[in-house]
Amino acid sequence: MAQDIVRLNVGGILFTTTKATLCRFPDSMLGAMFNGSMPTTKDENGCYFIDRDGAMFGHVLNFLRSSQLALPRDFQYLDQLAVEADFYQIDPLLQSIAKLKHKQMHKPSPSGRLLEVIEVRTGSTATMPTNNSRVKTIVSGRCDVIRSLPSTFIGPVDKLKHINDTDFTEIGLNGSNVRLILAEYLLREGWQVINTDLSSSSGYDSKSMISSLIIEQSYRDRWFLPVKPDNNTMNGT
Repeated sequence: MAQDIVRLNVGGILFTTTKATLCRFPDSMLGAMFNGSMPTTKDENGCYFIDRDGAMFGHVLNFLRSSQLALPRDFQYLDQLAVEADFYQIDPLLQSIAKLKHKQMHKPSPSGRLLEVIEVRTGSTATMPTNNSRVKTIVSGRCDVIRSLPSTFIGPVDKLKHINDTDFTEIGLNGSNVRLILAEYLLREGWQVINTDLSSSSGYDSKSMISSLIIEQSYRDRWFLPVKPDNNTMNGT
């Protein structure tokens, strides 16, 4: 049955399959190519040549083999795969991609708590980024989350007693190098860094008799603490 073995060159990537697999959906372009109703092109090695995305074709071929869309968990190219499925005119694959995209769009967001830590450093070109620059660190988030932090960071909790637990607020943190020390604490407690960035601005101090460039750098860390859903709530009991 060697005549049933088909070798393909798709965008420079080689595949070996069977004619039956490629003709699984007779109304598709591949079905037309290999049932003789559409002209084909071969490369110098005798492989059928298709000038398309070879990496995406691997997923197309897997679908032809199993009639199931099985993709890696971190797959991020559904739109590109849909373009290829449309090119090959494989309607069942297009439908499976559309269902998966709809499922992903309506996937519930993970439940958890958020904190944002901002460190602002202000100083001249002569002091940045040394300890001579002025440093202010702020944490923002839900009041109950901030209140749960050690008092060494937030100081007396009395200043938060008039704020509802579910309200969002921000407070200045105590201590030096507090952003890094707090980061170590949050990591130990199971928090995850979901984003961190640095922004910078500069300008001349108009009040100073000596013209000097003032630089302000802001370090922003966003933290997330996953919270497992309550099974009773999930079951509606």
